[in-house]
Amino acid sequence: MARGGWLQIGALTLQLSLVGCANDRSPSLMFERLLERLSNVTEVEAYPESAVVPLPAYPRPRNLTLPLDDVRVGFGTFHGLGRCRLLGEVSARNSSLGKVQSVTARLLYELRFYRQLKACLKELRQSDHRDDEFINETQAIASRKGANLPAVFWNATFASPEFRTLMNTATEPLARNSDPPVADLTDALGFISQIGMTLGSDGETLENSALESRYFVLQSGKRVGPLLQGMAVSRDYLARGTHLLETVASQNRICPMGKKTRRGEHLFNVFQKFYIGEAQPYLSLLHTQARPVFEGINDLLRVQKAPVPPAFQVFYDAMINPDISTSLWKGFNEDIARHTRAWQKVLGQCDLMPKLPEN
Repeated sequence: MARGGWLQIGALTLQLSLVGCANDRSPSLMFERLLERLSNVTEVEAYPESAVVPLPAYPRPRNLTLPLDDVRVGFGTFHGLGRCRLLGEVSARNSSLGKVQSVTARLLYELRFYRQLKACLKELRQSDHRDDEFINETQAIASRKGANLPAVFWNATFASPEFRTLMNTATEPLARNSDPPVADLTDALGFISQIGMTLGSDGETLENSALESRYFVLQSGKRVGPLLQGMAVSRDYLARGTHLLETVASQNRICPMGKKTRRGEHLFNVFQKFYIGEAQPYLSLLHTQARPVFEGINDLLRVQKAPVPPAFQVFYDAMINPDISTSLWKGFNEDIARHTRAWQKVLGQCDLMPKLPEN
């Protein structure tokens, strides 16, 4: 055979191999395969796949960013801040680079400034040469800076570019047989939540490298979107599969006498091979991946002291909120429970439900 022919065959083989690999990782194809086997055994058609409804996009920055109080002082007060060793901080903030600093850099700056200003106030009040007028001016600045901190923290978290990347829903569903680590992500969320819990309190200065390393994890990829997309795909299957199984159970034609039949054994084989062997591990993967990440997001939201923008609340309630019955996360878990009950009822009619070993 000519060399070109071998090359064409090799290219075709590689293409087919890649297609097969992609199909093996597709949750949609896996679920369709299971529904097809279920329909064949039960002779009950699953209703058609629902029209694809895109998940809501994460809100735009202009709908998330909170306004900040612009604290300005006169020249005399500015010069007096030299007694608090803050002239360098103020000058850096007013520089061309300071005016375009990132939201995380702004958070670090505001935390340093506020804590140093409070420490200075303590020194001024204990001084033998008290200047009550300057103390009052400094206290007024500290009060306004402290009132700004919740909005600064919000802007550095859920309104930040890093969180926008993390929560981006424009992605494919989580692939089958993938198990991306989440420990680094939950650590980052926990670290940032701790900052929110101690916001404005006295403590050690937050190191820039410690915060930036956590934000590097957040912006390393769209890690929440694949989980949400995987849940959306799974919920469509779960609804269709549950309806099919509940129809089978209501007709009770597989094992009408309450005992095993050949069709019942075929159904059990489908259950073992395609549900327990393929679908259930994927559903479990989604749950075990999402639970700690969503808990980290929930914890971070709970420590926020600024008013939550409506655009974020709508997105959060639709996707993650564990207390909203219509949220994707809560619905996903409820749909799994209902689907499990449907399997139990159908297999129970055939006396085929797996039994736990006796002690």
